[in-house]
Amino acid sequence: MIAGPIGSACGGVAGAILAGLIAGAAGCATGAAFGEAVDQKILDNWRCLSCGRTFSIQPR
Repeated sequence: MIAGPIGSACGGVAGAILAGLIAGAAGCATGAAFGEAVDQKILDNWRCLSCGRTFSIQPR
């Protein structure tokens, strides 16, 4: 190793930060896709029994 133990520690921290950012982005994309599917398949045309409001998404 050229940098020694300090370089190894910095590389480990940098790797952990990068992995966290990538996992966060993947989780965000998965959550957005799941939310869109719930909106279209489950909440579409549901009606509140209390106020009568319907829950559906508007086409874009």
